[in-house]
Amino acid sequence: MSGQKMTLPTRPAGPPQSPTQARSPSGASAASGAAPGQARSNFPPPLGYDPGKMDTRAPLSHEERVGKRVDLPADAYTGSDISSTFAARTGFNTEGNSIRVAVNQYPVTRIANMDVSQYDIALSPEPTAGVVYDKVWKSKKVQQKLASVTNKPWIYDGRKLAWLAQSVDEMRVMVDLDEERGRKPGGERKNVFHITIRPTGKVRLQSLRAYLEKRAPWDNHVLECMSFLDHLLRQGPSERMKTIKRSFFHASMPNRELDMLLMAYKGVYASFRLSQNIKQIGLGVNVDVTNQAFWKANTADKMMKYVINTYGGLRGKGNMQNLDDQLVTSALKPLVNRTTGRYEQSEAMRALRRLKGCRFTLVHRPNEVKEYKIKGFAFDKKYGPDGANSYNVTFKWNNNGTEKEISIRDYMKERYGYALIHSAGWPVIETTRAGSFPAEVCNIVSFNQYQYKLDPNQTASMIKFAVQRPAQRKQDIAASVQRLDWANDKYLKAFGVSISPNMAITEAKVLRHPEVFFEKKTVRPLNTGRWDLRGARFVEGNKEPLTRWCFFALNGCVDQKAVVNFVGSFVTTYKGHGGRIAPGNPYMTNVTANPATLNDELHKHMGTAVGGYKNLYPQIVFIVVPDKTAHVYERIKKVFDCRYGVVTQILNADHVRKAAGQYISNVCMKVNAKLGGQTSSLTATKAKSHGFFTKPTMMIGVDVSHASPGSDMPSIAAMCASVDMEGYQYRAAVETNGWHNEVLTNENIETMVPKFLQAYKDKTGKEVEDIYYFRDGVSEGQFAHVIKQEVEAIKKVYMARFKGQKKARVTVIVATKRHHIRFFPEKGDKNGNCEPGTLVEKEVTHPFHYDFFLNSHHALQGTARPVHYHVLMDDIKPQVNTLQRMIYHQCYTFCRSTTPISLHPAVYYAHLAGARGRSHESLDYGDNARVPEKVREQVNNPDNLVAKHQSPTTYSSEWKKSNPPPKLTVMEGKNHIHNTMWWV
Repeated sequence: MSGQKMTLPTRPAGPPQSPTQARSPSGASAASGAAPGQARSNFPPPLGYDPGKMDTRAPLSHEERVGKRVDLPADAYTGSDISSTFAARTGFNTEGNSIRVAVNQYPVTRIANMDVSQYDIALSPEPTAGVVYDKVWKSKKVQQKLASVTNKPWIYDGRKLAWLAQSVDEMRVMVDLDEERGRKPGGERKNVFHITIRPTGKVRLQSLRAYLEKRAPWDNHVLECMSFLDHLLRQGPSERMKTIKRSFFHASMPNRELDMLLMAYKGVYASFRLSQNIKQIGLGVNVDVTNQAFWKANTADKMMKYVINTYGGLRGKGNMQNLDDQLVTSALKPLVNRTTGRYEQSEAMRALRRLKGCRFTLVHRPNEVKEYKIKGFAFDKKYGPDGANSYNVTFKWNNNGTEKEISIRDYMKERYGYALIHSAGWPVIETTRAGSFPAEVCNIVSFNQYQYKLDPNQTASMIKFAVQRPAQRKQDIAASVQRLDWANDKYLKAFGVSISPNMAITEAKVLRHPEVFFEKKTVRPLNTGRWDLRGARFVEGNKEPLTRWCFFALNGCVDQKAVVNFVGSFVTTYKGHGGRIAPGNPYMTNVTANPATLNDELHKHMGTAVGGYKNLYPQIVFIVVPDKTAHVYERIKKVFDCRYGVVTQILNADHVRKAAGQYISNVCMKVNAKLGGQTSSLTATKAKSHGFFTKPTMMIGVDVSHASPGSDMPSIAAMCASVDMEGYQYRAAVETNGWHNEVLTNENIETMVPKFLQAYKDKTGKEVEDIYYFRDGVSEGQFAHVIKQEVEAIKKVYMARFKGQKKARVTVIVATKRHHIRFFPEKGDKNGNCEPGTLVEKEVTHPFHYDFFLNSHHALQGTARPVHYHVLMDDIKPQVNTLQRMIYHQCYTFCRSTTPISLHPAVYYAHLAGARGRSHESLDYGDNARVPEKVREQVNNPDNLVAKHQSPTTYSSEWKKSNPPPKLTVMEGKNHIHNTMWWV
């Protein structure tokens, strides 16, 4: 139940922690600048045990590692023995109107018929940091050696592999990195490495051609070809631009300041893709514009100010740019836990964790080009109430043979004549091996990727920066291709690869648009993709007249007059749309509460409302809130979903005051669905079938959502299933699904599916025979898992229902929008986008798998992103025309929309249900970064029953290995709420 207090298990005890002082400046070189040899000898090696970072997931396979860089087909992850389990394309659509569209894929026009020599790269001793491989490879000695044996360019993956267009013998070179950098080598010569370049085999490019022509199955030879081609494509651009995953960035590219912390840059996305166009070669390069948020380049002391102002509880304490240094110093000081008496990190100090991993250079060493990385900010209870600042953190400095204990502050003054002004009393910055530095001598460099979820203001700014109409996007993609400069790429030339500089043009179909039927009204959206509700009565209104309902206004955000006016307008509008409302007014009141008292205050008012309704819960509760604060929304939903089993409709105060007709009609659609009604239909009468189903059929949509970066929340599985004969009305179930686990657990399937099958039988009087299983959020590497684990489990549940006497026919379709394919029609809508119903089955699809791209919606802004549908398994075997028309037409049946949606409604509903499931977590907020730290602490631990140093809101990765996450709080209501579309 909401409001319960939980004490989570503490992290397992690891080996003794070395004090901060001991792992502080790696002698002078860190805080300082003393000779590397001196500094390194004074300090112990870095710790190698961090239980909080131990990954609970299995290590990536070779295929998965390659798949992170290049789009591989599902065959790549399964092996040739079961690749035939994926459905093959049986034909193309024949009923749509033909048009021509450009797609942002550039055909490969030539690949030399050659074998590429592959080489293994080994270093001795084995370095602890991967970057050392790259430094050794780029060293003068190694490059001179490579140039002495061949004049052809090498391709290098930065670690273990290299490729060359000829065979050469094994080579061994000794490299002294200190000597390479012009340093005087130390006595121990720890930066000396022996590199061995050893030939290991051939990459046979003919293997890829054989697979594309379906003369051979996918095997490791084809995987090696794709891996090599990917590195070949990136080698040239990576020498000129910053590489992040599959994208390239440069300081000259368009950018925008999101706020004082972040910069957004446009980059170039480029990746090889297999192509249905095997008449040419069957290979293309997908190029797109990508947008990424980065930390701004700035001094670390300023960035610390901005971070704690934004995330550390100092917002409103002063202008962000001129935040008082003393205020920052005070905010960063350790706090004393009232229960344990121990020192613990302040909220401001915890906020600084966001800067972890940022690369920086040093102000006091202007001639040094080396970049360091922030490991963290020093904290140790031994430093007392002032913390681990530059006054307190000391080290032994060997100055010309004289060793003395010195603070970082004094060292900066004596060694460099640098007087610390702003950050002397702030925690020093720790690095992995190079020691510690005061913040004001650290310059955070450009292109440090921001790994956290953007807040609403940052998101709004990013959207303005990222949104581009098709013409502009096409122009920017063409500019990106020019920047990649394939025609002059020496690496592509050396290996005989040519890529067309022009986008591929392919045939597309525009499917027939459906009619949308209401009671006594028919709308024909055609290519406009929109309709309105004026004069439209819902196909089915609420089952029971609305007699018990409440209006709560939170913290007086609207006055009584505005509420009464809105209620009157809602009653009139809902009745006009076919809703049934009994005479009389709802229970209306103001609720005064903060996040910690909201549960109790709502309970008081619900008690009064229930008393007025003769001990019956309301059928629906409307809550007016002042803004879109996420944690308040989730708190309200949890209270009513899980404590009372009552559906709710949250309203924005501004919209309530305006009481605009269109807004109220939109609210009516949601309310009608939550009260058991149906908005519209694809047929004129409920008795008439749309003809897509030949047997009793259930549509199932599944989505698994994961915690945002930096959060310890579990994965949540959401499953939605249609329970009527025509697939309009859905039911939903949500539950935790392990930690970072994408595939549904058998337990969840065995719990959810039987309830849906019974609900279908209860509503229709018939048993389900066919199931369309729409799956979202899975990559090609997980396709086989979906079939072998999820679908097999569903079939077993179905068999168990009929005691093994009956089997279900299942067609499995993966729907994803996580791709970079875009369409640019020769003649589009007024924005230049394809009109709804545009279907592309060629050029950008797999050579022989059953997949297609469908643009089902009308994009109001930006460039429309089509959905990639991939049929993995097809027991039902509808005709190609029928399946594609069904998916498109059903996008017009979403219960709360007056436009066709971009994604099949079964999946869209699962998205919404999964998001609502976050509200039902057993621990109110867990480590949800969207909720302010003080609110989490106030709600999770109101009486200081759990000491903060035990991290009550965090599960350690070690603990996760043998412990599933707690179940979601059960929704109450004796199944009443379960029989509604409560999540919309």
